[in-house]
Amino acid sequence: MSGTDRFARLRLWRSAGAGRTAVRFVAVLMCVAAPAFGQSQQITARFDGETFAGAAGRDSIVVFRGVPYAAAPVGSLRWRAPARRQIGRTVRAATAFGAACPQSPGLGTFYRNIAAAFHRGDSVRVAPPRTAEDCLFLNVWAPVVLRRNERRPVMIWIHGGSNIYGEGSSPIYDGTQLARRGAVVVTINYRLGALGFLAHPALSAESTDHVSGNYALLDQIAALQWVRRNIAVLGGDTARVTIFGESAGAIDIMHLMAAPRAAGLFQGAIAESGAPMGALTTLAFAEAAGVAFARAAGIDSTPSAAAALRKLPVDSVVALGMSLLAAHPSLGAPIADGVVLPQMTGKAFDQGRVAQVPLLLGSNALEMSSLRSYVPQFDRTVGNFNAWVLRTFGLAAPRVRSIYPVRDDSDVEMTLLRATTHMYMTCPTRFAARGAARAGLPTYLYQFTRVLPGGESLGAYHSAEIGYVFGTKESWLPLEPVDRDLSDVMSRYWVQFAATGNPNGPGLPEWPQYDAVADRHLDLGSAITTGAGLTRETCDLVQLALRAQLK
Repeated sequence: MSGTDRFARLRLWRSAGAGRTAVRFVAVLMCVAAPAFGQSQQITARFDGETFAGAAGRDSIVVFRGVPYAAAPVGSLRWRAPARRQIGRTVRAATAFGAACPQSPGLGTFYRNIAAAFHRGDSVRVAPPRTAEDCLFLNVWAPVVLRRNERRPVMIWIHGGSNIYGEGSSPIYDGTQLARRGAVVVTINYRLGALGFLAHPALSAESTDHVSGNYALLDQIAALQWVRRNIAVLGGDTARVTIFGESAGAIDIMHLMAAPRAAGLFQGAIAESGAPMGALTTLAFAEAAGVAFARAAGIDSTPSAAAALRKLPVDSVVALGMSLLAAHPSLGAPIADGVVLPQMTGKAFDQGRVAQVPLLLGSNALEMSSLRSYVPQFDRTVGNFNAWVLRTFGLAAPRVRSIYPVRDDSDVEMTLLRATTHMYMTCPTRFAARGAARAGLPTYLYQFTRVLPGGESLGAYHSAEIGYVFGTKESWLPLEPVDRDLSDVMSRYWVQFAATGNPNGPGLPEWPQYDAVADRHLDLGSAITTGAGLTRETCDLVQLALRAQLK
């Protein structure tokens, strides 16, 4: 009888012993023609005292989808820190993803634009996610555990999307392949946009900390606390929890490293294409943005403003927040409120005042090719490019023009993409790596450089590495055998880091630990090689500017 094709269910129970509670796992094998593992079989587990029914997934993986980790942030709980939920008395189904947090449908355009560069834009359909304000759900993929007391490293994914889009249930974040490598994988939702970040004097007044905003970060912390309480039930090791994420998710991870309330909830961090090294909005500025938001909604800044804000329809909150975002970025971004984030996160990294955990971080070689709306907008002429360099770099403009020469107008677009990629992504990431290494944190820096055939106009674009990490590349991409090999190596690095705090392991190319003197990184591309001094000239200039901005 095969242990993989005769699982009818996985029974979990607890037994007291040696002064502590041990979690035991037993597979109940049925001597009947049970369906093959991976077909509709029910798996039950207890989280926070409530029974959830998950399902067997592919490759001997159990999956729990749509598990609530906090009370629904609706009604009087809108714009409050996440609260513990009441426990249900019946078995709750956890076989379908929960709703995504409210958002506009703009993320589909991002993926269609990438597909269009490969001439597949018409074949890609990205349906907007099902959303609801009741959205604080997480999903778990775990290997079937048969040996008593076995513990697996835990990887908690924080999705990107500029803190205004996205959800943990996106197919590209499927945790099956990482779980197959031995990790317990968790993906989460968190509040987005104005619902996740709105600050207002009336909201601050009712808070015991006298602050408001940063609800999204508090959601992420609540999810980490849920993992601390419950993940051992599925074989997860609470002493080996790694948070990993991309873009805004990576930026939020950096914030969590600087957030006292997240202290001790994770033992490793992986940040892909995101480092918040510049100045954050202060609470005063964020509250002023909240007053402008309320005024635009027809709400005066009176003691009853908080109640009036909570009565706004959720769709109106999302739409109004998006319409004001350009003028008030704090409506979709963390703030240095003095409590959740005591200071600018960039300064915390520069001073080494961050969680003392191993850090793996990096960026992609041409991030801004898929983020063109964030690239400076001007007619692409040599004269306009040089004027932009002068406005941006001042006295250093001649040196920057020598680093990024443009011969004629046809050079401007690609040169601008390279320059802004380095300014916005590569160099802030290096700044964070240098601060972490200086503080004694084991630090590992990478650059992702793989360019797919036919995608030369995109290069190694923003988000390109995600599918390699998860093993979930889009089926329409022109993949080659080297892509399968690269995905295999990257996912092994990531899981090895989660397991040990060091990505190096048997059969893997050596990844040097980062230090500011050697300035070495790993190049993840068609070949895996070690490099040094990544965009050093530009990054030295950017580092000076960042330090000046953080004073």
